[in-house]
Amino acid sequence: MKYLRFVYEFLKYPKQVGTFTQSSKALAKKMAEQINGSPYIVEFGAGTGSVTKEILKRLPENGRLTCFEINPEFCRCLEKIRDSRLKVINDDARNCEHYVNNLDCIVSGLPLALFNKSKKQSILSITSKSKRYIQLQYTPFLGKKMKRYFSDVKLKFVSRNLPPAFIYVCSASP
Repeated sequence: MKYLRFVYEFLKYPKQVGTFTQSSKALAKKMAEQINGSPYIVEFGAGTGSVTKEILKRLPENGRLTCFEINPEFCRCLEKIRDSRLKVINDDARNCEHYVNNLDCIVSGLPLALFNKSKKQSILSITSKSKRYIQLQYTPFLGKKMKRYFSDVKLKFVSRNLPPAFIYVCSASP
């Protein structure tokens, strides 16, 4: 059922959803592995919660995961995940600083490649304040842009996803 909901929302809002299917288990696990024990995670574009569930498996008991999802249908899916460490916010990720003080680690499924220059720059400006930024994309061509905001940018490839995906793991030098 989630699959059909995802397809429907993609057809309705293609530039907002970014892909026709939710992240595979392999992609969700690979993204969640990159949080490196961070206790405070902010997730942008959480969708129906594939990555969210994997993050919660790795989140410390005293941790906090705050998910930003602009799509109300997807928020309803996220709210069905019962975990006291999870907070779901139905708002644009660009407003995250109104809700969250600690940007320790940001995990993003936002379709940056589809955003206009201003929106992309706004998101990257916010994420550059975090210690660690993990970004899902379906293209390997954002590295140069990421290096303007982060001194350390690594690219990982996940073939077991439809479509195959790239994960940017970014951090600032200590």
